[in-house]
Amino acid sequence: MIADLGNVLAPIFAITLIGFAMGRSKVALDAGTLSTTVILVATPALIFSSLTSFGVTPAMLLEMAAAAVLCISLSAVLGLLTVKFAGMSVQSFLPSLMLPNSGNMGLPLVLLTFGDEGLKLGVSYFFVVALIQHSVGVSVASGSIRLAQLARQPLIYAVAGVVFVVTTGVQVPQAVVTTTEILGGMMIPAMLIMLGNSLAGLTISDLRPAVVVAIARLSIGVVAALAVIWILQLEGQAAGAVFLLSSMPTAIVTYVYAQRYRPDSGKIAGAVVVSTVLTFACLPVLVWAAAHIATSG
Repeated sequence: MIADLGNVLAPIFAITLIGFAMGRSKVALDAGTLSTTVILVATPALIFSSLTSFGVTPAMLLEMAAAAVLCISLSAVLGLLTVKFAGMSVQSFLPSLMLPNSGNMGLPLVLLTFGDEGLKLGVSYFFVVALIQHSVGVSVASGSIRLAQLARQPLIYAVAGVVFVVTTGVQVPQAVVTTTEILGGMMIPAMLIMLGNSLAGLTISDLRPAVVVAIARLSIGVVAALAVIWILQLEGQAAGAVFLLSSMPTAIVTYVYAQRYRPDSGKIAGAVVVSTVLTFACLPVLVWAAAHIATSG
């Protein structure tokens, strides 16, 4: 079991460490260009490729999408109670508590833990998280409704393409399959490098809110996952994948929103750093728990 955990965790740590080292060195990694490429090209390609090539059924897609919506909804409720109780800003800290890093950390974890089936389940969950991040998340941070931003995200068109293919059964041309596979293949390593590079540049400006958010995000994610697994009666790898994806740390994109809309973005940066470090420390337990959940149903 220890060897299995090592095989799952070692690549995550190694690739993230590469990104961190590049961020701390004199290597001129253009994080903005890499991030834009991942968001606009690699992510839509991976979603389309994996969900149209791996035999995803409409039932599976709906089940994982429902799990994602419920997990984030429960996280939002529990997060709102947390920020109110702690006397923190809702606009600043609620996105940090409700939006997990299901992309940078979650997708590599479910792939390494559950293989191609895990990636299929993970992408079915992640696309909903990404849609909510770019609509509800930015709306909370900015204090105004910005759902129209979705129309400018290639992700929404990739999802529409997936729904069309899955529901109609139309055959995707091989050239499209190969192209999206190649482009989507760079998403996971690029995301981990981005994660490490981003952590290298973030600082902790205020430890108290950072610690509160870190502990609350992990606790809320675990509680929400267990509740949703019970509500939807999830079993097997679907249950294990939901547990991992929901328990991920604060999404780095919440810091991006904070930089744009909030005066206390430094505190959000600290929350991202501490939350990520805490989750990394807990990864052996989280992966073990996910594997146990997957096999105990």
